[in-house]
Amino acid sequence: MLRERLGLLANRILNDDAFGDAVAYLCAHISTAFKQEQRLVRALGDFGAFATVMCAAGIASVHGGQFTLAAVQAVVVPPGWASSRRTRALIDWLELENTAQRHPPGGDNRERPWSLNGWIISAIETLASTYRLAASPWETLPAPAEGAIGTDALIDGVSWFLRHAQDLPFLSEEMRMFLGHAPGFPILLDLLSAAKTDACDAAGCVFSRKATARAYGVSRAHVTAILARAERLNILKRNGSRIVLSDLALQNVQRDLAYQLAFVVLWAEAVRTSPPSADAPESLSGWNGSSNPR
Repeated sequence: MLRERLGLLANRILNDDAFGDAVAYLCAHISTAFKQEQRLVRALGDFGAFATVMCAAGIASVHGGQFTLAAVQAVVVPPGWASSRRTRALIDWLELENTAQRHPPGGDNRERPWSLNGWIISAIETLASTYRLAASPWETLPAPAEGAIGTDALIDGVSWFLRHAQDLPFLSEEMRMFLGHAPGFPILLDLLSAAKTDACDAAGCVFSRKATARAYGVSRAHVTAILARAERLNILKRNGSRIVLSDLALQNVQRDLAYQLAFVVLWAEAVRTSPPSADAPESLSGWNGSSNPR
């Protein structure tokens, strides 16, 4: 049921005149968030890191602000999004960066309670707010009172989305490729934004690997490697300093963004019409799953 509802709404969003402005807003603000806080490239820059941190934040939001490595690993390891070792290493790094904190009792590190705070929470809230504003043209319920639906609710939605990903539409090959390499998603949005400017023509758009590398705090060789892989998959073509995104890539990436916005709309409406729950509101999918990791 959810897959069908997402598909119908995503198609409506994709064909709406407001969609272009929503995409431009996402491209500008998401890229800016990563450029202003370059630690996000490691913390959220690829899908494995994103899934780990967002799952941790989602679990913490319904368990007194705390999560365990075991609960996060139960979500991200089986589908191959991140290994147990990488999950531990990422949380340990976040602790070194003063944005994750371990709590007693000690013992088994996988069962030790952790919490997130500081700059990573601020960044997640910024990204969640960006998606909420981009999706606002398609909300059908009356605007809620201020604070009725905060970013915590959307974070819960992303965590639920990750735990039920097998029941939801697949991402395009283009999106999966860029999500597999940090900071692939913001780079993809930069390319999409450039492709939609008046300066872009049949010869492509100007794209500086040096400037991109500096903006995200990675090496120029890393950016080149991402673009080279995308070219091998026929996602884009490099022509000196210019890049041409294929028509299919443009179509598929915009479709993926429409699905993301559709999920934000449906989740917000479900939260506003259902009582709070540690899992999904029943109105979202017609059933209330019990797969919340403990």
